[in-house]
Formats: sequence, structure tokens, C-alpha cells
Amino acid sequence: MTRINEWHPWKRESHFKLAEPSITVDVNGIHLNAALSNIVNLTQFRNVSLEYNHPDISKADKVRFVLNNEEESDHNFKLTRGRTIRHRFFVSCRDLIRSQPRLNAISQRTRSGKRLYAKQYNRDVNSFYVDLNPCFELSVEKADDIPSDVKGIYRYLHAGEIVYIGRGRIRKRCKSTERRSWTYDKIEYAHIEAEQSQIFWEDKFLNDFKADNNRLPRYNEVSGAATNKETGVIRVI
Repeated sequence: MTRINEWHPWKRESHFKLAEPSITVDVNGIHLNAALSNIVNLTQFRNVSLEYNHPDISKADKVRFVLNNEEESDHNFKLTRGRTIRHRFFVSCRDLIRSQPRLNAISQRTRSGKRLYAKQYNRDVNSFYVDLNPCFELSVEKADDIPSDVKGIYRYLHAGEIVYIGRGRIRKRCKSTERRSWTYDKIEYAHIEAEQSQIFWEDKFLNDFKADNNRLPRYNEVSGAATNKETGVIRVI
């Protein structure tokens, strides 16, 4: 039996895993948290260069941070200590964030949506990387504005509501004759070359939508969908 006058500790709920090495992306630059600073010992470095895993920056899905003490340049950014928490660091790189669609989209999010967790880090190396997961970071009003060779995942929106999620060669799929009667005002998409990755992310976003709304997007229900009985994963058919 609980006594009314007993005191019990209250624990705050955090959107962040504060002990996990991570970065936070905002419109002006990138913040490196204290956990990451302590593990890789950021205090011994002055600068950091950022590298992408694709020659076309808009198609990159990873960013590597290479810590160094070389001269500051147009591709080597200064590490600045945080003003209030000395073990946090900041990299001012607004133009770079604006030029990379996924980073730019991440910078517009709120709170935990801005945070990316570091991978392959330790004191013996001077680098780490973060994944740039697809987030429908590119948008157009009509299918003709999508490059013909782009593959990936995409979604239709109408008045802010997601009405369809799909994958494949995006422009070709969007120009299918059966979609001429659909009502929408925006198409958002993300470049993903590998088919297996397309399938993975399409499944994820469909299942996330169903978990939040207890149904599929409007035109996915019209098109039909199948559920894997073993995994519970929804697959558009």
C-alpha cells in the first residue's frame, strides 16, 4: 500500500540519449556533444574536415568527420568550444548544410530530430561518421520536375496529409496513368539507388504511418498492401 506522505524521485524524460556520442545539426552548424568529445578527445584537435561517401553531395547517405590540426581552409572547419559547456564543440558550416539536402532537412527539425549518433569512433582514430537516413528531403509540385533517372522512395501529400508512399524509379512511377485522378499538391522524395534499401525504407515509413494513424495512406489502401505474417511488415503490392 502506498502512503500519501511518502516521497518518490521523479525522473525527467529526455528525447536524447545524452550519454551516447552524437552530433546535433542546426541551420548554422553542427554541435558535437560532451560524450563524443570525451571519447575522441576533441581538445587535442583544432579543426575538422567533412567528407561524403558519394561524389554527388546530394546523393550522399553518410558524412565522415576527420579531426586534424591542419590549417583552416574552405574544406577544413574550425572546432569551437561551447560557451556554457566546455566539453561540447561547435562547427560553423551553414553553407555546407544548405548544400546537402538531407543535412538541410535535418536542420529544420525540432529537438531530437536534429540529433545523429556517431559511429566507428575511439581514441585511436581521428574520425567518426554519421548516417544521413532518407527523410523525403527533396520536393516538387509535379512529376515532370523530378529527374528521369532518380530512384528511391517518395510520397504524395495533400494539404499536409501523406496520401501515398512508394518506391522505384520515381518519375516513371509518378507518371503512371492510374494516378492522373489522384488529388495531391506536393511530391517529396529521397534518392536511394539500391533496391533492397528502397524496400527497407518504404516498409519503415509505411509501418510508421500505420502505427500513428491505424491505417495506410489513402492511395496505398486503394492500391492494396500485403502484410508478412512472420515479420508483420507491410508491403505495397
